[in-house]
Amino acid sequence: MKNVNVKKASIVLNLQKQIIGIKLIDLKEEFESINLEKPLKNGPLCFHFREAMEGHIYKISDENITCEYAKYALGIQKPDSTILEGRSYKYCGLYESNTIAREIVESMKYLNQNIYGLIVGPLELMEDADLVVFVDCAETIMRTMQGYAYKYGTPKNLNFFGNQASCADLVSKPYSNNDINLTLMCRGMRANGRFDKGELGVAIPINLFDSLLEGIVATANPVLNPKEKQRILDQSADYDFEIEFDMSYNYGKGLREYDQKVKDMRIKDRNHE
Repeated sequence: MKNVNVKKASIVLNLQKQIIGIKLIDLKEEFESINLEKPLKNGPLCFHFREAMEGHIYKISDENITCEYAKYALGIQKPDSTILEGRSYKYCGLYESNTIAREIVESMKYLNQNIYGLIVGPLELMEDADLVVFVDCAETIMRTMQGYAYKYGTPKNLNFFGNQASCADLVSKPYSNNDINLTLMCRGMRANGRFDKGELGVAIPINLFDSLLEGIVATANPVLNPKEKQRILDQSADYDFEIEFDMSYNYGKGLREYDQKVKDMRIKDRNHE
């Protein structure tokens, strides 16, 4: 699905890993009817995300996910009330008080609906998806947020604190909020997903993907330097992306032009007083 825009996003952002899709499956009957294999190896959700970024597509359910708290976030299992109140996170030492831990868990937005399983895989191989996820360096995430701000303004639902990165930051939060979210990752995601210490993640609902990409492309001309613009044009040569750049332009130049224009108008107004 969205193959052209998946390729365009990968080129414009210079992504080093594949963009993946996440599809939540409500019912067992629906899950079993999907013509996909289950994984050869079970593991935490972050392990499955990394496998998807390396080109694998498959379906997973309770037995394939080895992290209990990921199952709680996804709605595959229902947590005990003490977990929802943050008691376990206070007990393990991650948070100073019960009230802080309760607020943390509440903000993770564990899915209330009953989810039987999910599909993970490269977005370009999926017929349908609920969420789009990709991982890259901080500069790439910066460009993503510039594109988001171009289309939507100030992000109002960013929420991350280095805990439950794959399952909460990249699934339950963006799914519940219908909005973009970032992740700093957590210790488990970096270890089990084999991600570098400088990598960050982004998740967006599928309905925002095309528009977000429009914003990323639109802000490329004012933000990128000539070398970066030329790379995009070179890599896009075999595709009909209709991307054009002014190699001599950047937003600093635009700001100076506008400020000088206003200054000249102010002087003109004063001369006519």
